[in-house]
Amino acid sequence: MKHILLILAISFTLGCKAQNIYPIYEGPEDPPNNPYYKDVDNDFNPFIGEWKWEEGNNSLILQFQKVEMYHKQYPNYNNSETIHEYFDYLIGEYKYIENSNVLVNTLPVNFSGNPTTTNAISGWNITTVDRGFPPCDECTPNTRFIFLSFGELENPQLQGMIRMAHFIENGVEKIRARITNTYISNLTADYTGPDAIKVPEGIYTFIKQ
Repeated sequence: MKHILLILAISFTLGCKAQNIYPIYEGPEDPPNNPYYKDVDNDFNPFIGEWKWEEGNNSLILQFQKVEMYHKQYPNYNNSETIHEYFDYLIGEYKYIENSNVLVNTLPVNFSGNPTTTNAISGWNITTVDRGFPPCDECTPNTRFIFLSFGELENPQLQGMIRMAHFIENGVEKIRARITNTYISNLTADYTGPDAIKVPEGIYTFIKQ
């Protein structure tokens, strides 16, 4: 019984620490400790599920899942305190087929730890500020775009990005996305691997499955 009460007390304490809630798309520049960057308008929700782009013998399948109140902590170098932050994340996995050959397959999507290291696609950026948006004439004015990292788990040095928006066309749910694949992080002098992820850069239109 004492163990149960202790667990409840810890859960309550952590919950109380995260009551400074800020929308992801307009968080403060200098937030207090324990902020919770929350998807207050559920902008991530329309992306949840499976999506497919197909062209000839090439296809790209995405699966997305929403993770709420993910806890991050790191030392405050100005004092001895620990900084605690909470985020809503959109995470994903994908399967890429080129000329009928499977080049990458990380499906299915599953949250199992740190989303930035255990998921091929992850992030929490929501914005209306155009930083390389894909063209989307079908999107409504002031559409909020989602920015996520897009990589390969077997090549963690390689980091691409997917910028995407959700829209409905003739009753069909779609995603318009721009994928870039040329960013290399933590490059070491002896690195001899590829210089880009396998999914080609370009504009993609995905259909809800």
